[in-house]
Amino acid sequence: MSNLDYFRNVLSNEFIVNESYLAEAGENMRVDLVKDGCNSFLFNLDKKLGREYKGGIFPFFNSGEPKVCKVCDYIIFAEKAGLVYSLIIELKKGNVGPNPQLIAGECFVSYINLTVNRVYKKDFNLTIRKVSIKEFKRKNRTKIREIDYDENNTHEFSEKKFRIQAFLK
Repeated sequence: MSNLDYFRNVLSNEFIVNESYLAEAGENMRVDLVKDGCNSFLFNLDKKLGREYKGGIFPFFNSGEPKVCKVCDYIIFAEKAGLVYSLIIELKKGNVGPNPQLIAGECFVSYINLTVNRVYKKDFNLTIRKVSIKEFKRKNRTKIREIDYDENNTHEFSEKKFRIQAFLK
């Protein structure tokens, strides 16, 4: 079993998706996902839920309390050289900031990491990356740029293709 399989095993298959792109639900935003060169899977928290989710995605929280039930759009769990990474992704249309969703995603990922360590008696320490993808005209670039992070440890993504491998450093 790979290290990534431990994370896949504690998460519901209903939220693991096999798409080759990242998209904002209901909007015309789409970024191609390139999975070459790494073991990874895509987890989608921002999806339409069935009737079995009467209380929403977090039924134990008070959904009337602002910001309690915020979620990011995607989390990519990836593995490289035995290390497990979590790429927390928020797609945003307009000028609204992504930080509330990215921070909520970081809390969720930390809980998943603690759960894996508890259940499997492991000592994984996920490397967490936060990525904001805003709507704008994307440029065709032939050279892959180095990934840089701001003071909130967030990368402002501006490419046409999201290469998972580039974030695994």
